[in-house]
Amino acid sequence: MGAPSSSAVTPEKSIQSSGMYKLEIELKRGNNLAIRDRGGTSDPYVRFKLGGKDVFKSKTISKNLNPVWDEKTTLTVDSLNEPLHVKVFDHDFWVQDDFMGSADLYLDSLEQHRTIPVTLELKDIQHPDEDLGTVELDVTLTPKESPIEERRDASVRSLHNT
Repeated sequence: MGAPSSSAVTPEKSIQSSGMYKLEIELKRGNNLAIRDRGGTSDPYVRFKLGGKDVFKSKTISKNLNPVWDEKTTLTVDSLNEPLHVKVFDHDFWVQDDFMGSADLYLDSLEQHRTIPVTLELKDIQHPDEDLGTVELDVTLTPKESPIEERRDASVRSLHNT
């Protein structure tokens, strides 16, 4: 008595897991990234992590401290409370890839329905004073329609197509 039944919690969870927002990201470029290879360069790539999961990995740009990626991805986001972790690594063939810096993008600070240019300053908690360069992104955050409305729209479209 007094404890909520599990069926009362289920509908709310299913709505949340369907993704409440769409986050479009254009990974543009890196500027003055850290040197991690003996030749005075690095082979950088970027990983995006959201909610503890890797959600995107860019291509590797060889021997370049100012790489241009120009890659796009679209993520489904359940909560704006969870920051997008952006981590840059130097690709190495025979040993573990070297960490080049990271930054967090706080989604709850983004204006919705608008593409926003973002420059993230890379940091390493092991070396807080080291200049590790920046990563430039364009981000667009838009709320998704409720799953019920999306399904209704899809069924209306299929009726019109027949």
